[in-house]
Amino acid sequence: MSVPSAADVRVGIVSWNTADLLDRCLRALPAALAPLTAEVVVVDNASTDDVAGVMATHPGVRFIRNDANEGYARAMNRALAGTDAPVLIALNPDTVPAPGSLSGLVAVLRSDAHAAVVVPRLVNPDGTLQHSVYRFPSATVSAAASLPPLLRRGWVGRRFWLLGDAPHDASGEVDWAVGAVHCIRAAAVDGDTAYSERWFMYVEDLDLCWRVRSAGWRVWFDRDVDVVHVGNAAGDLAWGPWRTARWVDATYDWYALVHGRLAARGLALVSALAVALRLASPGVRGEGRREQRQWLRLHGRKLVFGPRSQSAPQLVEAAPVVTG
Repeated sequence: MSVPSAADVRVGIVSWNTADLLDRCLRALPAALAPLTAEVVVVDNASTDDVAGVMATHPGVRFIRNDANEGYARAMNRALAGTDAPVLIALNPDTVPAPGSLSGLVAVLRSDAHAAVVVPRLVNPDGTLQHSVYRFPSATVSAAASLPPLLRRGWVGRRFWLLGDAPHDASGEVDWAVGAVHCIRAAAVDGDTAYSERWFMYVEDLDLCWRVRSAGWRVWFDRDVDVVHVGNAAGDLAWGPWRTARWVDATYDWYALVHGRLAARGLALVSALAVALRLASPGVRGEGRREQRQWLRLHGRKLVFGPRSQSAPQLVEAAPVVTG
């Protein structure tokens, strides 16, 4: 149930053993949001680090500490719930939003009545581009990704937002964007949670963009706003080298849910063939070759065994501690 709010924005952050990064993110928020008024809610998923100590230095932030790790989507939905603020911002704790960056995204959202989600250009801590927007998974995209490097660049890379080949140098409508920073129109998810809780972590961002676009809204990429993003800080801590496999499992489950299990196997076939073509290239050597073999195994398993359901397991009901 929403409560009356004078805030322009509700900002939700989910933390899990990222206290130092969270502190840096929270310190950047006032300047990033100015001149907007904002409610900020941090939901912590049973971290073992000094997140309580960090939060004690941010008394204006509401802090909810779960007794169990609920996963990203469920915790973020809790962080964004209970407000009538017209804009919701889902923000990763490993981001450092620059002054005016988040208020800039809100301004773009307000100026486009058809936009449901507005996202910035993500950059690495060293200032280099971080690939963050994509086409929805499809056999066509997988086939395009198998083209030789010279053919992928330019129009093809831009058209299909291929990893490493799309320059991210023009604002425009996109299929979906990494959820490190999602500026969301609350009316676009009115009466529903922003993120599906089917998945513990991964593809909830893809799924949100699919749902709002299917309902006739836009997902807009703004290349004029840069936000520093460390990337996968929690995922690397949780799963290490198995993180990619977790993401692939979730992606195929989403694809089967939307398009059917037969279509998911068709995607696996095309994707496996695309990887096999890349492996056949004499330019793929060393670490790149090992990485492609891993992708071939992952796609091959989906082709042989089909996608595995990622419905969220029964989670221990948290008894949250709330401060702020």
